[in-house]
Formats: sequence, structure tokens, C-alpha cells
Amino acid sequence: MARFSGTLARRILGPLDSASARLLLVEDNPRHAQLFREALGEVGVAIAGAPPFELFHAETLAAALERLAAGGIDLVLLDLTLPDGRGLDPLIQLRARFPDEPVVVFTTAGDDLLPGQALQSGAQDYLAKGRITSEMLARTIRHALEVNRLQGALRSLSLLDGLTGLYNRRGFVTLAEPHLKLAQRAKGRFLVFSIDVPDLATINQQAGLDEEDRVLRDVAEMLRTCFRDSDLLARLEGGTFAVLAADAGADTTSLITGRIGRHVVQYNGMTLRAYTLALTVGCAPADAAEGAPIENLLQRAAEARRPPPQGDAGR
Repeated sequence: MARFSGTLARRILGPLDSASARLLLVEDNPRHAQLFREALGEVGVAIAGAPPFELFHAETLAAALERLAAGGIDLVLLDLTLPDGRGLDPLIQLRARFPDEPVVVFTTAGDDLLPGQALQSGAQDYLAKGRITSEMLARTIRHALEVNRLQGALRSLSLLDGLTGLYNRRGFVTLAEPHLKLAQRAKGRFLVFSIDVPDLATINQQAGLDEEDRVLRDVAEMLRTCFRDSDLLARLEGGTFAVLAADAGADTTSLITGRIGRHVVQYNGMTLRAYTLALTVGCAPADAAEGAPIENLLQRAAEARRPPPQGDAGR
């Protein structure tokens, strides 16, 4: 374990409440581990009396999982080429065991596919080996910790929709900001969807308020099935839902809307009801360079809402 100054932690964490952080570096190459320590050590200068900043090191995925089980780690820096795991497998195993642990992955410089796949699999951010500077390291660690802190805060009732368990409007807008910043840094693309239950009032009149609530919960579960775990889902108000699909472009819009349409057909065919569920879906494709505020993208998506076609399950 290497110990660094509390000032270093403060500069990395920025406005975070904690003055220190514990990092777990999972890297089997001694030279790469040393380069990381050197980059970390260049970030700041110590202030006397500050709490320690700690770096723990594991050379295998098994050793990392054992250390995480002991508790006390704030962030994992994970190499995706380990003796006991390669590619996305180490990340997937780690997220399965410790779903709330923030993870930054190391990728190979020039690999354009793996960073996006890692983000889709639950990583907060990524760093390309050979291109890591102390400033970039500090910014990336700070970003990952901030995103994880926001995700923890959004579990509170003030930012979650109590009926469906999805984010509410405030939670969606709050968490969308770091998603969009990350997309901009990675020169990525994303989609914003607006999904509405236009006949919700009719369902209430025909079947009652309890059935209306059941429909909203069912639509929320349907959207969880249609989108990825890394996508941001919310119920904004009434029967209106929103999704931010990261690392997705306009070419996937028809696949996603088709999938939603197929699930609506399946839903209507499962049980005899006094009503037929209908959804309208709109999408606003955006390039990170566009820099449009999330509320503007939501408005564009809402204006584009149409009944979805029957679709297949691609993407």
C-alpha cells in the first residue's frame, strides 16, 4: 500500500464531502502499476494534518474481489487484461459482486470499441494506457466519485419516483449532466427518448386508480427490459417517461422503438383487460458536440412522439 497526502485527495475529490479516498488498483504489470503511482504522486502537494490518501494494489481479479469484500474501498481502477480475466469479464464479475462500487477501467490506446462497451457494462469512466497524465487521472477519479455519489443520492425518495422506482424528473436531470459531460469528453453520441401513455385517464375511468398505478409500474418494467442497465430511465410525471441511452446513435432508433412496440403487443396479449395499452415514443438523437441542454432534448423527443411499430429485439 502506498500513502499519499490528504491534499492530493482534496484536489482529486474537489467538492466532495470526504477529505480522503481509498483506491484499489487492479493491475498485474509492475511497470504499469509504478507509472500509475508516479502519476498519482504528481497530482498535488501535502498540507500538514490532512487525512491520508491510500492506494491499495491487487494483481489479480480474485485478490481484488477478496479485498473489496473486506470493505473500505471508495474506487476501483481496473485493468481489463489480468491473469484471471480479460476483456469485459473482470468488470462484469466485479459489478455482479459489488454493484455499487465505482470503477474506472484501463483500456489499450487505440481501442475504440472497448471504452464504450465498458461504460455500457457499468464502468463510471475509462483511461487509455500510455496517455495518462496526472491531471487526467485526477479529473477521471473525481468524475467517477461524483457520479457514484450522485447515484447514491438518487436512491433517496426525493429523487426517485415512489411508484415505479425509476428516477423522477429532478433525478433524471441531475444525473443526466455527468452522463452528457462524459459523452462530450469521449466525443460520443446518445439518444433521448420520451415515452408516454396517452390513454392513462381513460384507463383510470375504465379500471380505476389501482389499475392505473399497475399500468405505470408495468410500463416501467417494460422499459427496464427494452433498455440497458447503463441507460438512465425516469418517470417524469403522470404517464410520461424518459430515457437517456448513452453511446447510441440515430441508426439504433428504429431497433429500440420496434422493441418497445413488440413488448406492448406482448403485454396486451397476456391478459384480458378492459383496455388496450398504447404508448407513444419520440426520440431526439444528439451528438455530444451539440451541447444541447437535457430539457431541450426532452422537448424535442416529446414533440416527435408517435405510436411505435412492432420491432425485433436487436441492439
